[in-house]
Amino acid sequence: MLGNRLVIGLDYGTTYTGVSFCETSDTNVMEERIQIVQDWPSAHTMVGTKEKVPSEIAYLPDGIRWGSLIPPHVSRHMWTKLELDSPKLGEAEKIRRELSAMTVGGSTVRHPVDVVAAFLKEVKDHLLKNLDRQYGPELWRTLPITLVVTVPAVWSDAAKDRTMRAVSQAGFDTSAFPQLKRIVTTTEPEAAAIYTIKSVKGSAQDDALKVGDGFVVCDMGGGTVDLISYRIAEIEPTSVEEASVGTGDQCGGSFVDRGFLTWLETKLGMGDFVKIAGCSAAELSRTSLPPKLGRMMQEFSLTAKSGFSGTEEYYLRLPAPLSGIDDEDRDMCDGEILLKASDIVIMFEFSLRRTLELLKEQLKAAERSGHVKIKYVFMVGGFAESPYMHDQIKSMAGEYSSVQVIRPAYAWSAIVRGAAAKGLESDGRTSVKFRKCRRNYGTMCNVVFRSGYHREADSYICQFSGIKRARSQMNWLIVKGQELSSSAEIHGTMSLCSDFWPGSRRIVHLGLFSADVDKAPTRLNENVHKVAELVIDVSTVPESEFVVHRSPSSAVYHVLSIEVEISVHSALEYSMRINGIKYGSITADYA
Repeated sequence: MLGNRLVIGLDYGTTYTGVSFCETSDTNVMEERIQIVQDWPSAHTMVGTKEKVPSEIAYLPDGIRWGSLIPPHVSRHMWTKLELDSPKLGEAEKIRRELSAMTVGGSTVRHPVDVVAAFLKEVKDHLLKNLDRQYGPELWRTLPITLVVTVPAVWSDAAKDRTMRAVSQAGFDTSAFPQLKRIVTTTEPEAAAIYTIKSVKGSAQDDALKVGDGFVVCDMGGGTVDLISYRIAEIEPTSVEEASVGTGDQCGGSFVDRGFLTWLETKLGMGDFVKIAGCSAAELSRTSLPPKLGRMMQEFSLTAKSGFSGTEEYYLRLPAPLSGIDDEDRDMCDGEILLKASDIVIMFEFSLRRTLELLKEQLKAAERSGHVKIKYVFMVGGFAESPYMHDQIKSMAGEYSSVQVIRPAYAWSAIVRGAAAKGLESDGRTSVKFRKCRRNYGTMCNVVFRSGYHREADSYICQFSGIKRARSQMNWLIVKGQELSSSAEIHGTMSLCSDFWPGSRRIVHLGLFSADVDKAPTRLNENVHKVAELVIDVSTVPESEFVVHRSPSSAVYHVLSIEVEISVHSALEYSMRINGIKYGSITADYA
């Protein structure tokens, strides 16, 4: 019987952040016990939130403001999460460059990890107040604590590491949480899948699901849209396995806001637009807006954007000096401007088109596999609450006769609720039994040269054996798309040998490399990146493990047989064994 424990879920998002917590010893009642922080501070009732807080922070002369405490006219760091990874080209790259060069609230250029950490520190301090109020300041500090941090499915290993560094720097450690025993990461769609499994329990959807059936989790946030397909592995208790490698792109709800700015410039004309924006729409900052334009954007987001289903039109208030203009040709009257339904459809066009492309890719991949029949698309995330996005995705899914689109209760907080549920799986049960490896992992090695296969430029004569070998070749322990068991301790192994001259230092260097491409390269190239290095002193290994060999010149050298292992769970562990004994390991650290 497990003792009482406290699980905390942290979902740091591109545009909004959520926190959950659950104190229990009985995982069967966790759905009822999971609580969401809902009392986020707000200086403006118009932008006050319940289940999440804006992922924004401003550095002002009188101190830090964060979330909804930032006045509308104040410049702030936002979308900083994107800077933790290496975004792709296009709009995201423009945001990345701006975030890199931005000097908000002073002349200091702040590192993204530092900005995220400063924001998360405020989140942590507010969480502590909630825990004190809920359980009393003494009681919860005596409970073993598990912290579950969510990350995007498409996040690189380096981005995960930067996220965890920011979490640690923010004070999510034993100084604030004395009994913190475990910190784990889980992907946002996986957390959503865990929540979905729990939320459909006992429903008509649950009754209809059979082993082999599948569903797609479409996690639609403000910045990114992530998708993964799952296959039902077991019914009692319900468990799933990943049926595809997660996909995603930066095409979330915030791109609708950019569409609104482009429309407004066209509608007003450049001259009047500059009066409230100070520059053209193309020159506008993506991380802060002038006060007058910011208030218009705020009203658009909370009315037209969030309530649009495809047919509504809206009137937005115009700021001075435009509030006194009556112009029928520009639909401006009595201090307001008309947004037609056709205009709003265009604002949604990019986000909708790219989301549908990603969803179709998932459905086609599942169909090609022949191992899963997709029955449901579960829409979660803040952008999933858009009636227009829901209706359009539902319409597209109608092309697949057996696919239904479901938006579960609490779609906006599904991920952070699932994070808490994930943390409660410490009794050995897991809702996700198999995952797909996101990328290739392996080590570099030198192999016997094969004429016609290896490049002559890679060849050399081994000083020990005198054999012609090829350097800089890749040996992959795990390949992209490979199934990884949640219950397995080790996910990949390989054997290699290390040679030593008598009297030389017995040090083994084992580099860990990764590649995101679908087909793993056979040799080191621009797609292969070093993510960690394991350096082991093997001088303490028993002499009996070293086998004596002789070089062509009869010189003696020693050969040590090594087993390399890799484990991919919430952290990436790379280790080395000799004759079954572990001599060293490293949790991948990324500069």
